[in-house]
Amino acid sequence: MPIVNSFSNGSARAYGWTSGGAGFEVTWSPAPAGSPFTTGSYAGVDFTASATVTITGGGRDIEYVVVAGGGAGGSNTTGPPLGYTGGGGGAGGYLAGTLPELVEGSYTVTVGGGGSANPTFGTPGDNGSNSVFSSVTATGGGGGASVSSVPYPSDPSQSVGLPGGSGGGGRGFPATGFPLAGGSGIPGQGYPGGAGMVRPVPLPQGLFRDAGAGGGGGAGQAGETAPSPPTIGGYGGAGATTAIKGSPITLAGGGGGGSAGTTPAPGGSGGGGNGEAGTPTAYPTPTATAGTTNTGGGGGGGGFFNASPVVGGSPDVTAKAGGSGRVIIRWLA
Repeated sequence: MPIVNSFSNGSARAYGWTSGGAGFEVTWSPAPAGSPFTTGSYAGVDFTASATVTITGGGRDIEYVVVAGGGAGGSNTTGPPLGYTGGGGGAGGYLAGTLPELVEGSYTVTVGGGGSANPTFGTPGDNGSNSVFSSVTATGGGGGASVSSVPYPSDPSQSVGLPGGSGGGGRGFPATGFPLAGGSGIPGQGYPGGAGMVRPVPLPQGLFRDAGAGGGGGAGQAGETAPSPPTIGGYGGAGATTAIKGSPITLAGGGGGGSAGTTPAPGGSGGGGNGEAGTPTAYPTPTATAGTTNTGGGGGGGGFFNASPVVGGSPDVTAKAGGSGRVIIRWLA
């Protein structure tokens, strides 16, 4: 079995595993980036920040789980009270496999950050950043769609969730004629986001209208299309579960879509953030949550509420950021 070692020259070889008598060693720098573990016959490192990994005495199969940063939810920003809601953020791409007979040398570990939510009117949530181990790259999750203009979108492309490892959800809109689709995911990394919905019979301008947004896609399941009647946003797609550390860990869940009613849409298992709820009568208690740190979960989408029947009466209800990613590796000790 491996023995954990610390080294005095911390900047060069901060922490590592060495297999007694076998001549195989894994070290990484900086030290806080990775946490060593053992499970059964395996040793490994769980990276929650970027690092450089050095292998000596190489020639071992290295198993990996690489999760990119999650996309942010789309915001519902200041504008007429028409029921605009933001799509949930897509989960970061999830990749699991084995790099065979990894030779001596230095290898890059990049842990991607989550995308930022944008309160600017018409700007979708940012995509998450890629995560990398050696030649393996997981793609950041897609941002959720937002509102593109007042009173109706002049750029329908902004109604659609952004593509990514998993796709962001489409935003809700209280009128027909515009695409509300979720963004696409990358096969083998994640699933698409859910579509936003429209109010079946839009009410006159200035009155409360409601339309839920689509949930962000997850590594194990597509984001939910907002249900009909569309007062609730779509649930975020479930993430993927790995036992690389022994006990099951679920990662890369999609963010919940923004709601127009008082019920928030939950994020998917694996760190997806909850979408924002709304109410037609008063300022809501904020319910949107960010994707969980180091899960690659998507951020929750912005909800809708109408504090007044007067056009322009809705203040900002912004979405939340995606969660940062993670890289886990292990090998036979």
